[in-house]
Amino acid sequence: MLPETIDSQIPKTNPEQNTGAGSSASRAGCSLKRYFSDLDLSDVSHPTWLSKRNCWSPVSDQAAGCSTANREQLGGKGMFLQRMKKVGLSVPPFECVTAQVINALEQHPLDNLDHYLPGIDRELKAETCLKNIREHLNALPPSEQSKRDNWLLGLAQFVASDDYYEQVKDSEAARHIRTLRHQLDKLSRSQPVIVRSSGINEDNYGDAQAGKYLSEVQGEEDVLRTCLKVMASGYRPEVCSEGIPQPMALIIQQCIDCRYGGVVMSFQSFQKNTIRVEYTRGQPRGVVAGQSGNRPHRIDIYRQDHKEEAHSYQYFPGTISSHFVLHKNNNGYSETIIDNADAQSDDSGQKLTDKMVSDLRDAVTKLEDLLLCPVDVEFAIDHQGRLFLLQVRPVTRLSGGMDFAMCIPKETLAIGEGISEGFCTGPLWLAKKPQADSMPKGAIVVARHAEDWMLEPGFLKRAGGFVLAEAGFNDHVAILMKQEKIALMRAGDEYAAVIAQDGQQATLACARFNGEPGAFIVVGDLAGKLASHRNLSSAFSDVPPGKAVPSRDDLSPSEDALCQVASGFQWLTDQNARLLAFFASGGGLDCLANPIKLSMSPQRSELLADTREIISRLIYGAEKLLQGYEAFLRLAGDSSSSQVEPLLDELLHLSNRFETLKQTIRSGLESVIMPMQAAEDGQLSPVIFRHWLADCHHLQSCLQALNTIQAEQVRSVHELIFAVHQRFVNALAPITLASSQGKVSLENRITYVDHRTPSETAPLLSPACKASLEGLVFRKAIVVCMDEALIVNLKLGTHVSLIELLERAEGGKGRTLRLKFSDRFHSADGSGSPGKLKRMWFLVELLKAIELDKNAGSMKISCNAVAGEIIVECTRMRSRENMQEAFVKLTNALCSLVGLDHCLSPITLFEGGRWSFNRLAQRLDAQRLDSDASAEANRFAFQHCLFSMVDSSRDGIVPECYQLLSKHQQEFMDQGRCLVKSKDNVWEVLMSDQVSEDILRELLHHFLLSHPGNAIQWVEFLYPHLKDQYYVIKPSYSYSLEFDVPPMQLLGGQKERVRSFLLKHGIECASQRIRNDKDLVLAALAIDPYSLEYVSEKLRSDKQVVLAAVSREGYCLRYASPKLRDDEEVVIAAMEDYREALEYASDRIRSNKKILSKL
Repeated sequence: MLPETIDSQIPKTNPEQNTGAGSSASRAGCSLKRYFSDLDLSDVSHPTWLSKRNCWSPVSDQAAGCSTANREQLGGKGMFLQRMKKVGLSVPPFECVTAQVINALEQHPLDNLDHYLPGIDRELKAETCLKNIREHLNALPPSEQSKRDNWLLGLAQFVASDDYYEQVKDSEAARHIRTLRHQLDKLSRSQPVIVRSSGINEDNYGDAQAGKYLSEVQGEEDVLRTCLKVMASGYRPEVCSEGIPQPMALIIQQCIDCRYGGVVMSFQSFQKNTIRVEYTRGQPRGVVAGQSGNRPHRIDIYRQDHKEEAHSYQYFPGTISSHFVLHKNNNGYSETIIDNADAQSDDSGQKLTDKMVSDLRDAVTKLEDLLLCPVDVEFAIDHQGRLFLLQVRPVTRLSGGMDFAMCIPKETLAIGEGISEGFCTGPLWLAKKPQADSMPKGAIVVARHAEDWMLEPGFLKRAGGFVLAEAGFNDHVAILMKQEKIALMRAGDEYAAVIAQDGQQATLACARFNGEPGAFIVVGDLAGKLASHRNLSSAFSDVPPGKAVPSRDDLSPSEDALCQVASGFQWLTDQNARLLAFFASGGGLDCLANPIKLSMSPQRSELLADTREIISRLIYGAEKLLQGYEAFLRLAGDSSSSQVEPLLDELLHLSNRFETLKQTIRSGLESVIMPMQAAEDGQLSPVIFRHWLADCHHLQSCLQALNTIQAEQVRSVHELIFAVHQRFVNALAPITLASSQGKVSLENRITYVDHRTPSETAPLLSPACKASLEGLVFRKAIVVCMDEALIVNLKLGTHVSLIELLERAEGGKGRTLRLKFSDRFHSADGSGSPGKLKRMWFLVELLKAIELDKNAGSMKISCNAVAGEIIVECTRMRSRENMQEAFVKLTNALCSLVGLDHCLSPITLFEGGRWSFNRLAQRLDAQRLDSDASAEANRFAFQHCLFSMVDSSRDGIVPECYQLLSKHQQEFMDQGRCLVKSKDNVWEVLMSDQVSEDILRELLHHFLLSHPGNAIQWVEFLYPHLKDQYYVIKPSYSYSLEFDVPPMQLLGGQKERVRSFLLKHGIECASQRIRNDKDLVLAALAIDPYSLEYVSEKLRSDKQVVLAAVSREGYCLRYASPKLRDDEEVVIAAMEDYREALEYASDRIRSNKKILSKL
């Protein structure tokens, strides 16, 4: 049994001495080990009255030893507090009630619980205790979920009740808790304490569980009562995600009487590492919970690595409607709310001092280094201005991962601040607690601020998103919404506009729009549009990649692979592809591209271990590539030509450079992995967090970066692969000649290398294939002919692209045609070269249009951003002849691409025109993944490319490829060319009987995108119902008319609505009726005189209208009618602004010396 008193057995400590992070945990753990480890109740067979029982519980030796990093005993909060204390951060004194002590309480035998858990005594065969009840609940089948929830609710009430307190108050565990409280009294007897939960799974990487459990200031004489209230919060059904209460420890911490309190987040998004502080006066509770209706004061602290803003910060005053103060009562303390009747938004009197801000910056930076990730810190500043760090947790979710290639819509109900990313469509629902059960599923909840009932799991599952008038960025509500991936917007002053639409169907979106953060709510359903414009995330996933990484066996050549020139070249080509696959999305190196997300992952150590192995394989594969290349060169024999000798000499240089690179990579791996191991062990990282992030990026660069011009410097593995690839392709012909293993010929800048064995079988390179190759306008090409393979290397800029015809492709693909089309990009994601990405997209759509896969089992498209390539693969082709026909189609398509990137670069093909490799991959995959709408958008964009080709100086696509298009597409191009060439006689083309009206309507929509001002004139010819209507066309990326101002006859105040729009956007897309309305035209010209180009012929002959334009911009004289260009007053008015306007005057005026003398 335990001794009657345990005070004397607690080791004494000097209150002024820093005993290290393990002090309180060690005292608790070691005490319990001495007291409980020898107890065994397995042989107890006789009943004992509760009043005479003691808390006898077996405790495992393993749990008893509490190291400073022991989450299993200290819980998440306790573990991090111990680490903070160990590195000397200003943490208020605290003691840990370990999970072992809580477990002892849970094993305490209990009296009848029927009042709280009806029927429990009948169902439990073992002695009644919380532990046995937990085990019983865990064994309940899913069908009894309701019963489990009811019992959990009863348990939570019981643990917080006087009944439970009376039964356990005399237990050894209870006395131990009071002893821990007594230790804090030795430091400061009058100091209040707060009891905090420290769940084993709380404050974890990837799952914060913020706000799920209770923190309570000791308000009773016995601290045990407060501990039981906090302990009870872990039994509530809403926090038992796994069906049963999770193990918990508790923290008893001195409670600071705060002048200011709040929360700090060290990162705002993946793109922004500004430290954001939110606080109020008084206790942190006014900020932490997020349910007080406050907009906290905010300070954004800029990092020292922002040179232009180093050591600076910006203050944003909040609106504080209430705050909490520490209030002493008869038995303890409480946090009392104080309502601020005169809340102001510019309360500069509550601004933190420069020293406070500096202290926060330094503390947060040190915590990032300790946890090696972005951190969420609760802090207090006492009335003497001293900073205390109350708790810390890893940030589990950051904004910036959701991006849409579109702008925020013009017509919004409200624009606010996005707190949690997401988007949804549903009815606006004004929050009312009594009606919570009747809220429509998927509704957008609108409220002044969050309340407890809104955060219950069942309610959150039914809610689509939240719009709050006031909310914080750092509080528990924000963290919960981010964790649950529920959109949350702070509406601020625009809240009234939202509640006025209660019940309306609306769309809420909080994300990045064209790379900039934003949040809006708009009436109607925009979910489909948002989904179709969403950029694929470049961030890695915690889920293990589905793509298999090549094994070492895969990366090693077979014994005979490098014995012959043909098989050696084939192996080198395949090895090049295998190595580049490491750089593709899902290839295993993704986490290095987003080290911030890596640092926040619960699997971060495992991910880094996997990355180490994948890098090892990549290095191994690159070594085999070098060795294979050397063996390939050696095939030239002793009589190696003068072309091969320099390659052997250069190989030594490449090998030496690669050895140096490998040392750099090994060092880089250590710089990334060792700090992570230290952080996992609770040690202060040997490098600061931001340097660790830089080390991750540097390691990624050593693997993936590519400078094609200086690739022989081998600053990365990618550069080695690139350099070797170029060299073995160039070496093929001389090695073939030197080895006498094939024939080499040069025809029309194409080198043919023939490695076929004598056979009567027709070669893969048929006469038609050869003729199509000779039509390619590239610098040079190398064609390798083998018995069962045809490999064509094409020089495209600085990259080599590859076409393969394979009789027996790997992986059982059978007859396969494969294209690897690569290009040179100026940025890693390709965003700096939109024309090249559009050309890749057009190529794929063109190959679909000419039915490249007509006789294939499938056509697979993939992208590799790091290699700057797309891969098109048609597998399981029916016959060799089918492969050859497809080859001819492919080469004809490639002929049409020359210079197309320059043609397409300025042209917008989709709404939200930002391009990147991720966006390219999404657009190529959209038709497979999405609805008919995506297929129609692709069709419009493809035909817009065809239209742009005939609209520019290009001749379109080559005739051989043109003939492969559908009859509709051919007619579309033909009629488009006619319209473009007959700009002055468009009506003749429109009135021709030989032109299909459907084709004309399609062409109209493309003209509206490219030349809206000129195309408007024939809208009403093709859409007669619009004649004499007032409207403004919105050029769209579809074959249906869209309007900024819908068709109408002007009544009442509608003319003012039209005028307002024209003043903002001009009349370029306005209807003929508007262009002929003098009042509206004059209003538009007052803002933009150049709108004279688009007014009706009648008004271009109106002197008042023309003078209104040319007097402000003389250049506009060119748009006036011939009559007014012959008017002296008009010409003089134009020339007073722009003397060169004389060029547009009539011949009479330009030759009239009398008029000229006046000028």
